[in-house]
Amino acid sequence: MYKKIIIQLLLLAILFGIILSVFLLYFKEEKNQKKVSVKKNDIINIKIEKETGTLIEDINYSFSDRSGNYYKLFSKLGKIDIQNSDKMFMTDVKALIYLKDSPAIKIVSKYANYNKIDHETNFFVNVELTHLIHKATSENLDISFNNNKASMYKNIVYNKPGTQLIADRLEIDLITKNTKIFMDNKSEKIKMINYK
Repeated sequence: MYKKIIIQLLLLAILFGIILSVFLLYFKEEKNQKKVSVKKNDIINIKIEKETGTLIEDINYSFSDRSGNYYKLFSKLGKIDIQNSDKMFMTDVKALIYLKDSPAIKIVSKYANYNKIDHETNFFVNVELTHLIHKATSENLDISFNNNKASMYKNIVYNKPGTQLIADRLEIDLITKNTKIFMDNKSEKIKMINYK
């Protein structure tokens, strides 16, 4: 009788061992990888790194305001700030701004800092802004949807067919779509080159 009980317990232990092995092998996710839904239908891979924050690949954020303006932000890689999870550092960034009744404004940069709460974005390093026939390059571009302004600065080169302007700052009002280009030092003048 004891032999039967020992054999049954041994078979039961083997069965539990097989079930546990199958579960660990096929159903348990890796500790370093999770799937998170940032927006409906947008699933991104997350890798947890101990002291540096959360790395996210293939980021896609979108936002629209009451006025009918629409903002899309794409990045190959991002890192969530450990101390403020609403802030994210991004690399290889592209953005599209669709202002009401206006064609899209395209922005490309090497890096950006993005705030998920107010959607403020600070683009930096090799920033390029394109709208219709207009193109501007600089080292920095800050977009504030709270203030409805975009401000481009540091080594600005603005081009449109036949004309090139070199200045310190370019500002865009996102409501009126008015643009100002100027020098920080009022005694200096904008450099203008005409091409024919």
